[in-house]
Amino acid sequence: MSERRRIYLPDIVGCGYKRLFEFQGKYVVIKGSRASKKSKTSAIYIVYMLMKYPLANALVVRKVSATLRDSCAADIKWACDRLGVSGLWKFTVNPLEATFLPTGQKILFRGLDDEQKLHSITVSNGVLNYLWIEEAYEIAKEDDFNGLDESIRGKMPGPEYKKRILITFNPWNDRHWLKKRFFDTPDDDNKIAFTTNYLCNEWLDDSD
Repeated sequence: MSERRRIYLPDIVGCGYKRLFEFQGKYVVIKGSRASKKSKTSAIYIVYMLMKYPLANALVVRKVSATLRDSCAADIKWACDRLGVSGLWKFTVNPLEATFLPTGQKILFRGLDDEQKLHSITVSNGVLNYLWIEEAYEIAKEDDFNGLDESIRGKMPGPEYKKRILITFNPWNDRHWLKKRFFDTPDDDNKIAFTTNYLCNEWLDDSD
């Protein structure tokens, strides 16, 4: 039997993001400045949730597919290392994806500029129920977001499986649709939106 490793998640994540891990609704929207560790924490969240729920899969999206390898995919690799599970994951470049070896679960990476691949997205094991949209401010049209939203659909295999859309981005122009849709309305059971900054990142040094 393989050795099981216990971790204390707050030691891995640090402060500022408890709501992300506890919220049970569909939309988690995080506006954060540079050095707020929002992307690194989001990557930990995706890896952690897939390993917790063996039928879950994730789709990670940015506007331009060419930016994914050196941003989101690199953060997912970092998260695997941070959690001490790198040996359980396989990463490929073509297609750009991460596979959890014990179950075959996938983290898929796609760009909005590759519409054909995005709309034909599917998984062979379980359900596609997690979506992480990084640098969502780059998505100028709300209709493009709505199309992504619709990719997380279908019946879940049990009540413990949630449809979850994680939206992260840097501070905005206040005319962007993200503000009106997610920040100008109160949080509820289906949506939380909050702002983080470098004060959430206890691993910065004085020069940072």
